[in-house]
Amino acid sequence: MVQDRDRNQDRDRPKGKTLWEMLLEKFEGPLELKYYNPLKARIGTFITLDEIEYQDVQFRVEEILEYRREIGREDFLSVDYLLLGRPLGKDDIELRLRLNPVEHPERSGGQTHTALLLHMDDEMEYSEDFHGVVTDDSGEFQIHEEGGETTTFYRINDLRQPYKARVTVVRDLDKDNKAERNELDHRELDYWDYYRQLPGDGPPRLEYLFVEMDRETGWFQMWRGQEIDLQRAFVT
Repeated sequence: MVQDRDRNQDRDRPKGKTLWEMLLEKFEGPLELKYYNPLKARIGTFITLDEIEYQDVQFRVEEILEYRREIGREDFLSVDYLLLGRPLGKDDIELRLRLNPVEHPERSGGQTHTALLLHMDDEMEYSEDFHGVVTDDSGEFQIHEEGGETTTFYRINDLRQPYKARVTVVRDLDKDNKAERNELDHRELDYWDYYRQLPGDGPPRLEYLFVEMDRETGWFQMWRGQEIDLQRAFVT
C-alpha cells in the first residue's frame, strides 16, 4: 500500500521546473555565456555573411560548440558556431564558423581571432582503413574530387599526432528558444588539421580541412573551408 501511495504521489506531482530551478537559472544568466563564446551569441542569433555565395542568406545559430584541448598543462579554447541558412526555394545550408584566439593580437594589428568558414565535406562510421590514413606517418590527406582530380592536404605545423579535445555542445533540443543544462551534449574527439595552398594568382590563399573522430562512437566528420574576415560577418 505504501508503494502504491508513493507511485500515486509521483504521478500526481506537477511536471516541469520548480520555482527554485527557474529563479536559479535567472540568477545564473544565459547558459551560452558560461562557455567560450567571444561573439556573446545566443541560440537563435542571426548572422549574415558578406560573401558572394551567401549574401542573400540569413544564418541562424543552432549550436555553440566549445572546444577545449589540453597541451601540456595548459588548456586552449576555441569555438564553432553551427549556422543554418534556409534560402528561399533552395536546399538548407549548414556551416560552421570557427573562431580561434590569436596568441599575440598586438602582432596582428589588434586582430583577436582568426575565423574559418567550414562546410561538411563528408562523414562516415568508423573505418579502420580510414583511421589508418589519418594516423600514418606521411602527414598527408588526399581527397579524390568528383571530376577525378586528387587534392592533397598537409598537416598544419607538420604534426603527426591528433589533437584531443573535450567538446561541450550548447543547443536547444526542445525548440523553446532557450538553451538549458539538460540539453548540453559532451563529446571527446580526436582531430587532425590539414591545409593546402589554393592555385591562382595574387596573394597566397589557404584551404583547411579538419578530420574529427568521436572517440566513443568512432564516427568521422570532415569539415573543409577557408579563412574569412570577421568584419564581413554581421549579427542581425
